[in-house]
Amino acid sequence: MSEIPEKRKIEPESSFLGDLMVPLKVFGKALWRNKAGLVGFIGLVFFLLLITIGPVLVPFDDQVKLDQIAAPPGSRLQLLVHADDAERFRSLQDFEGQGVLAYVEKTGAEDLVAPYVDDPNYTIEDFRFRSGRGVRESVDALARDEIDGLIIFSENVRMIVNGPDAPEAYQNLVVSNEGLGVPHLLGTDTQGRDIFSHIVNGGGSLIVTALLAGMFSTLIAIVLGSVAALQGGLPDRMLTAAANFVLTIPRFPLLVVLAVLVGDQLSNFVLLAALIASLSWPVLMRAIRSLVLSLRERDYVEVARALDLGTGHIIMREILPNMMSFVAINFIFATTAAMYLQIGLIFLGMAPITDYSWGVMLYFGRTRGTLFSADSASMVLSPVIAIALFQVSLVLFARAVEEMFDPRLRSA
Repeated sequence: MSEIPEKRKIEPESSFLGDLMVPLKVFGKALWRNKAGLVGFIGLVFFLLLITIGPVLVPFDDQVKLDQIAAPPGSRLQLLVHADDAERFRSLQDFEGQGVLAYVEKTGAEDLVAPYVDDPNYTIEDFRFRSGRGVRESVDALARDEIDGLIIFSENVRMIVNGPDAPEAYQNLVVSNEGLGVPHLLGTDTQGRDIFSHIVNGGGSLIVTALLAGMFSTLIAIVLGSVAALQGGLPDRMLTAAANFVLTIPRFPLLVVLAVLVGDQLSNFVLLAALIASLSWPVLMRAIRSLVLSLRERDYVEVARALDLGTGHIIMREILPNMMSFVAINFIFATTAAMYLQIGLIFLGMAPITDYSWGVMLYFGRTRGTLFSADSASMVLSPVIAIALFQVSLVLFARAVEEMFDPRLRSA
């Protein structure tokens, strides 16, 4: 009687997609358990969308508007008419063949009237700005019935038309359309430009440079720390001495000196990231060295060394996977430190002002006196809040990453 062959359980073949889903599920569960980490992850996704899609949706405002300098949040262009015409003139299209529309040059109204300037059905007059006198002259012309409507900034309505020193003739003037122009959600800067557009467009270079600096410093620390621990002897003593020497030098003052020596070449964000990373690796390098000294006593490392697989293989295939959580957490903190160093250089004017970033906004806030003016506080507070939210998101996300790599924290 022949034996019946034993049935073997057919194991499903692994696929790339299936292998990829395993760490993603672990990551998702770690985020769901750690609500703070979930908030940090959502914040990082928001900033990723902000620096990638944001500039496409909100173009950078570089148009100088002389009557909108240091305006508060929510201010915008409005339509000023006589009280009797408030119902008749509510939009620019209502002036077609019906009345005279006016605006003041260099005030942002040019974009609104541009489609109607060459239209023979519209009568449009313009007033010169003349250091602000043109705004009051245009209001006087409206009060004298020389024009029928005026495109005017909301702050000018508040100060000139409704101000305590407004003449009696202005009492017959009302705003028929308060939402004629796009509102300045965060106000305007010292040149009348929209701060919100600067926040949307100013984070990309700053964040990318900080990430590159964090990556460079982490890679330097991993390589030098691992080589020092695995080689021992003279290489270990030399690398440790070099790390100790760099640690004894005040980092930011040295960074300022190096930035002055490099000069305009710092406009290259990769070079700026490399300069910051060159002074940020020693602390992590010493920690990596201590960790590798412990890991090199493990059996799998001893086997790799006995097989003479090489230092590169031991570091990348045996050592690094077992300290990935430590490396990931320190990469995040290196990124936060790099951002602060970069902002410090820009704030002091030691880095070239070639890109209008959040740091440049702080620099202009210092040099143009907005730090001491409550009316223009948004120009300084907006980038500060944006930087703080990004940093908080990184720190909160670091906690979730640490929990994902360390199972002991999941039950804590």
